Amino acid sequence: MIQEIIRAIISRVMQDKILMGLVILGVLAVFVVPNVGNDEKPSGHGAEGAHGTSAGAPAESAQAVGHGQGAPTAATGAGAPGTAAAPNPNQVDPKLAEEFVKFWMGGAMDYNTATAVNSHKEAAKWMTPEAEQAFQSNFWSPDIANGIASGQLRAAFQPISVQPQALNPDGSIVVALTGTLVLQQSTVRPVTHQIVMDLLVRKETDSLRIAGLYNRSYVMQTNSPY
Repeated sequence: MIQEIIRAIISRVMQDKILMGLVILGVLAVFVVPNVGNDEKPSGHGAEGAHGTSAGAPAESAQAVGHGQGAPTAATGAGAPGTAAAPNPNQVDPKLAEEFVKFWMGGAMDYNTATAVNSHKEAAKWMTPEAEQAFQSNFWSPDIANGIASGQLRAAFQPISVQPQALNPDGSIVVALTGTLVLQQSTVRPVTHQIVMDLLVRKETDSLRIAGLYNRSYVMQTNSPY
């Protein structure tokens, strides 16, 4: 009996298109409307979540900025200059050393018969005993000094260059002196020597001193007794 009633209803619905449309809409309403409600809820939840995330973003940004502001402070503290190394009070200025050697050279390399003796005495005052001994052995030996004083030997020095070469840890400086020294005996033709010497200039209590001398000279001509 129930089956016949259902068949009659289905037959009626199939025959009446309007009625069939209403039935289909009713079925769709049953399944679609709850789903639409479910879709709206997550959407609203997502909006709240997005809103929550947006609200949290400034806090994170503020934390990042605060961290960024703290970094320069730390860097500034770490980069603060420490105690600067004290300058070496014995450091010789290269230019001053160059001028000093030129001044010293004017007396030490004076071979003029009338002034050589006194000039070398004055030059010796600017040398340490060790440097003075080295200088006399190489450039002002007793034979040369006696020959110049007696007039039997004539000599002339022509400087070429005076140039600072190296700074030493103790503050002293090496200055290179180059030039030509011409020696002539009365009966012998002039002989030219190439002079190359390294002078150690050191600062002492009152002034600079020649503290060492290294002779790197070589003889251009070797037929001179000097």
